[in-house]
Amino acid sequence: MKKILIFEPYSNQALAIAKYIKKYSDYYIIGVLEEKRAFINRKYYDEIIVSDITNIELNEYDYIFPMGAKSTYSITDNYKKLCYKNEIFFSYHNLIVYNKPEMLNIAESLDIPIPKTFCKKEDIVNFPIFYKENFENGGGIRGIARNIDKIPSYPNLIYQEYINTPSTYGVGFLAKNGEIVTFFQHKEIISYPEEGGSAVVIESFYDERLLKYTKKLLKKLNYDGWGLVEFKYCNKRKDYVFMEINAKFWASIEFMLMNNANFLYYLLGIKYKTEKAKKIVFVERYLQYNLISIVKNLKYIKNANKFIIENGYCYIGFVLLKKIVPKFIQKFLKRLLK
Repeated sequence: MKKILIFEPYSNQALAIAKYIKKYSDYYIIGVLEEKRAFINRKYYDEIIVSDITNIELNEYDYIFPMGAKSTYSITDNYKKLCYKNEIFFSYHNLIVYNKPEMLNIAESLDIPIPKTFCKKEDIVNFPIFYKENFENGGGIRGIARNIDKIPSYPNLIYQEYINTPSTYGVGFLAKNGEIVTFFQHKEIISYPEEGGSAVVIESFYDERLLKYTKKLLKKLNYDGWGLVEFKYCNKRKDYVFMEINAKFWASIEFMLMNNANFLYYLLGIKYKTEKAKKIVFVERYLQYNLISIVKNLKYIKNANKFIIENGYCYIGFVLLKKIVPKFIQKFLKRLLK
């Protein structure tokens, strides 16, 4: 029996991929935690181990799946190339995309629109401004500042023109030698956190310009493996503006797996019939909003084909409980569960 190792097995993308592997294959799935966690959904894993990445002999496993930015960078930096079926690889040279200013320069050189960007706080000319870390660390500091006093004191930030349109557009892909093997486009209607995070409500979408820009970027990078290219639509430019490439599995990947069976087929040789969902809601993320936002965003969940509950109803109860239980009791319970 072939073994698959999944790092950061608690992540949304890990649970989605493990679900499909478990349902449609007989692979033995092992989740790797760097430290013990109070809660993890073990439903799709045959085994969970706690170990530092550097203490695992990766050559003993048939397939390695780092999930988030942290594990993807660490493993690829050490092993240079991870191999899958059909001569698909995830290669070290992909990691250039973690450098945000460098990627913006590359996009601009390809005549792909980018947001006006400042590397120093003093150079900002207009507010509001969107800020984020200049090097991808997984999540990290990001947000919208209405004036200079609202920008956090943090040394490694870039500051970008705030494109005030509600949705984010994504092209999820699998590539080989800079050419797209398979892809799926989506429109992220609302996210959590609202200023930029993981998809809460997402629907299928297609625009030839998004595919053209993605192809140009991947060709220039000679990209190997998977990722998600993100864009915002700018009303002033009447065009899409490149935001970033996530060189990792992304939190809303279940939507792609529902609609595109080629992704897991090319990686692992797994075959299944797609569900062809047009619009889905990630329930647990939706409930992370405060009460006002939950009510305000109800209009976006109309006509959804499916409601995704990644960690189960017990976890939903835990999320709701957190909203009403005082923080000092939450800390006590967290220590108790360790």
